[in-house]
Amino acid sequence: MSLILLLTFSYVSFSTGSGSFNLYSARTLPMTTLAFNAHLTAARQNFGSRSHFVTDGKFGFTYGVVDPLEIYLGATVYSKYAYSNAFFSPDETEFEMGWKNIYGGIKFYLPIVGGFLQEEEPVFKWLVGGHIGTAFNPFEPTNKEEILMETFYPGIRHAPDFALDLLSDLEIYPLLVHLNGGYVKRGKIWKTGSIIPGGESRPSLIRFGGGLELAAGSYTRFLFEVKDIIAEEDNPDTLIGSFGIRFLVPRTFSFDLGVDYVFNDSTDFVPDALFDEGGQWRYRLGFTIQSTLIEKKKEEKPKKGVISLMVTDQETNEPLIVTVSFEETGLSYQTGEDGKIDIEIDPGVYKMKLSKEGYLPKEASITVKSSSTISINTVLRREKKEVPVVETGIFTGTVSAFREETPLLAKIEFLGTEIPSIASDGVSGVFKKELEVGTYNVRISADGYLPETFPIEIKKGETTIKNVKLVKKLEKEEKIVLQGINFPSGKATIPPDQYPILDKVVEILKANENVKVEISGHTDSVGDEAYNLRLSELRAESVKNYLVQRGISPIRLTTRGYGETQPIAPNTTREGRWQNRRIEFKVIATE
Repeated sequence: MSLILLLTFSYVSFSTGSGSFNLYSARTLPMTTLAFNAHLTAARQNFGSRSHFVTDGKFGFTYGVVDPLEIYLGATVYSKYAYSNAFFSPDETEFEMGWKNIYGGIKFYLPIVGGFLQEEEPVFKWLVGGHIGTAFNPFEPTNKEEILMETFYPGIRHAPDFALDLLSDLEIYPLLVHLNGGYVKRGKIWKTGSIIPGGESRPSLIRFGGGLELAAGSYTRFLFEVKDIIAEEDNPDTLIGSFGIRFLVPRTFSFDLGVDYVFNDSTDFVPDALFDEGGQWRYRLGFTIQSTLIEKKKEEKPKKGVISLMVTDQETNEPLIVTVSFEETGLSYQTGEDGKIDIEIDPGVYKMKLSKEGYLPKEASITVKSSSTISINTVLRREKKEVPVVETGIFTGTVSAFREETPLLAKIEFLGTEIPSIASDGVSGVFKKELEVGTYNVRISADGYLPETFPIEIKKGETTIKNVKLVKKLEKEEKIVLQGINFPSGKATIPPDQYPILDKVVEILKANENVKVEISGHTDSVGDEAYNLRLSELRAESVKNYLVQRGISPIRLTTRGYGETQPIAPNTTREGRWQNRRIEFKVIATE
């Protein structure tokens, strides 16, 4: 939860007002938090034979009035250094600096999903907000002649711009998604030497964009943004992509590094936009210092009260172990063997309930006061019940080995009850037990076999039959010999009529999920020895593929062909050769 809180605290953007680089976040600074920001933007731009190195320095303050509202105020200064790239005038340079604008605004939000900033932040939040801002430049530029040629010059003197933006944030730790869309009505250029607007008009702008903040631990965020700015006049637009990294100390300090790239060429560019003179790259550096001016006082919780309780039997006066519950809170307690308990609980009015099997429950309304003790001595009365008529049914069946289908001597247990266990007959495998009507969880086990547990339902006057086949528990070095897997002569394809034999192996391996086995193929001595070895390998691999298709992990299976080298019967008879043509499974590891 603390990591989520670190992610959702806001920091001042390069435009002042909380956000990232070119975008605002819907979330605002926490209440009574004051932040100072200083951000520097630098770009190198070429115009013919001249190169310009332009910087913007933004300085401002942002203040969280209340958790969903902040205000900000700041100023921007610029500097411009120009020099010639031409061979014939290498020493021609120019430097100037001045005011670019003074700006301010407010930002607010409403939570659509999740509440306002609290001690416990939800994992997912959706915030929707708005931004209203203005910017103007009342100062005379330092280079008046260039203004006549470049109306979007950084130091241009102009009437106030007014901006309105809609904002949306999606916060899903460790990711924040920012969405912005808005409109900027730009003021006219002031005439040189006059305070009355009357110069050239500047086109209004439509701007929108989206960005991601990714938390990489508690002190680092990666920032990704895309923003588009469209001018209403002639519809040029500027599409900007941004990438950066923010280092932060929560609620105290942040340091930003980033880069912007404009995807448009210089002929399709919005004048006086974020890239003032059409450069392709822009570099960012900045920091924010913030502090809470007035700390919120945490309300002290009232001290708890105590319910001192003792419960006894009404007739015998013996102490009782009873359950004490409070419906409003879901809390539940139990008295000790002496029938007593002291319960610490917050002040308030509670409905207390005392309950014990075989006794009538008792309820009472209790008022608990801070730092006070309520002593309660009470009794419970036994519940008189008529002895019910026992209704029964029969549970019967057989227990046998899964593969061999031979009867087993097994133990049948009824879990969670006091019913004695029974055993199946070792010769026939049959078992039988009369049980009360109800549902039981039955466990059947036998030496050397994996136990099986299943539920049964006993109905009045009916016989419930369950025939159980237990799978043998495989031990290391144990072998399973499959005879009768008859492959076509000279082939390794498993005939479909052999599938039921292998399906039993699948069930055995699924039940013994902790074992690894070697699948070995064997042949008789008819034919070439090398051919028989290769054929046995292919047949073992075919069996492995069949088992994998039926859900057995291939990492549990290895294959090996032995050809005619390990006969288990003489190859001089037809019966002996049939026994030697076999597939064996050998347990090679148990976990």
